[in-house]
Amino acid sequence: MKVLISDPIDEEGVKILSDAGFIVDNQPGLDKSKLASIINQYDVLIVRGRTKVDSSILRDSTLKIVGRAGVGLDNIDLQAAKEKGVIVLNTPSAPTTSVAELTVGLMLCLLRKIPFADRSMKEGLWIKNQLMGEELQSKKIGIIGRAGRIGNEVSRILTVGFQADVLGYDVIRPRGVPGLSFEITDSVEDLLRRCDIVTIHVPYSPQTHHLLNEARLRMTRKGSYLVNTSRGDIIEGPALLKLLKEGHLAGAGLDVFHLEPPANEWEKELVGLPKGTTVVTCHIGAETRQAQRRASIEIAERVKSEMVHLKATT
Repeated sequence: MKVLISDPIDEEGVKILSDAGFIVDNQPGLDKSKLASIINQYDVLIVRGRTKVDSSILRDSTLKIVGRAGVGLDNIDLQAAKEKGVIVLNTPSAPTTSVAELTVGLMLCLLRKIPFADRSMKEGLWIKNQLMGEELQSKKIGIIGRAGRIGNEVSRILTVGFQADVLGYDVIRPRGVPGLSFEITDSVEDLLRRCDIVTIHVPYSPQTHHLLNEARLRMTRKGSYLVNTSRGDIIEGPALLKLLKEGHLAGAGLDVFHLEPPANEWEKELVGLPKGTTVVTCHIGAETRQAQRRASIEIAERVKSEMVHLKATT
């Protein structure tokens, strides 16, 4: 069985596949035309977020499995894979801790204006009188996607570590944090109206596209904050920019964008809002050594297990 790896993954996963007897072709950085020209030589394709596995790649392939070392599957044409009979695997647990910790880090950066203070100091300015902040402790924090792994971990960190008051919303009933109580709202709207900070942890899909549109964003408390480490288009970006400029929202912490890197004028303006109004990072939620190692191991083990199952049933 031949495996093509077209995006960089930790060497531990490559070793697991090689030791299991797979012929592994590790070619991180393949462009689309090169990938299309060689894909019919492989049984398994492993990607991260860069490689787009669309119908043109799948149509003429001999693939049995596409593995995504990560959570989101929006770079894979799931319908085309289903029609072709290709199994799609991902690693939903691998980045949980890393994304949750970044989420809380963005909250702290917004409340204490840490990036603004750092930048000002490096410019030779002493602007202490502009840096009055707020504590995270006792804040009412709303988690959209509370039932997921990341939403659950964010809730645990905030409740245990900061004694914050966590409010959740999800389309399914969330797991509890052991030993701690939690409250679930019946609607997104109710959560937005009640929270000082709202953070998003849902997958991107047609159903979640612009889940937070202008009408819903206006339901937030005046002076509240928004954090997004999920996918950019879950929020209606131009509406977010508008509410930040109006001062309805005090700030936004963003790790994800409509285009990556941002290219639209409205998105560039959003990124560049002054005085710490936005704290922005370049989609680094899962960019830790630990998360990448876990993703590599998890996808390798899942591919290995699935191939054993396929052999047993053919």
